[in-house]
Amino acid sequence: MKLILILLIFFSTLFAGLDSDTKKIHKMYKANNFKKACKFGTNKINKYRKNETFISLYAFSCLKDDQIDKLASAAAFLKQSPEARSNSVFFSTILLQKKLLLHVMLDGFIMTPLKLPSTNHILSKVFDSFMRENTDKIKEEYTFVDAKNSNETYKLFTKDKKVIIEHYLNNNLLKTHKYW
Repeated sequence: MKLILILLIFFSTLFAGLDSDTKKIHKMYKANNFKKACKFGTNKINKYRKNETFISLYAFSCLKDDQIDKLASAAAFLKQSPEARSNSVFFSTILLQKKLLLHVMLDGFIMTPLKLPSTNHILSKVFDSFMRENTDKIKEEYTFVDAKNSNETYKLFTKDKKVIIEHYLNNNLLKTHKYW
């Protein structure tokens, strides 16, 4: 009987910890503290590799903090449910688009027209615009007008082996995104 009680206490403590960390990362995400949530998730991702809620919150936090390379591990773990697989495709698409842009702009790789899934993420918008451009000659900098709002523009260039996207609204810089 004592053994059962000890095991019950052990497992309830273990699962309470899992639930507690998921609540913590969810709270950070809801508070728009994406950098902190991404760092928290990075330190715990292997512990929660089967907790799709935790992994998704971690990945979306890293995405919102422009830490795109961290999406690779999250995408690998998201496979149990249709929603998780959909998130995995979303994260993988954005990561691939970043890698392709770096390859083209740093290495002079000439990319033939390529159709990848599109997302609403800024990197996808820029990638789609880039693919519509004539990419036979690589330039140091590209400027694109948003397909849905002509007042929004994006400037794409590389610096220190990073993809840089400057997002403008009415010629005013809103945010600079740096992806390494």
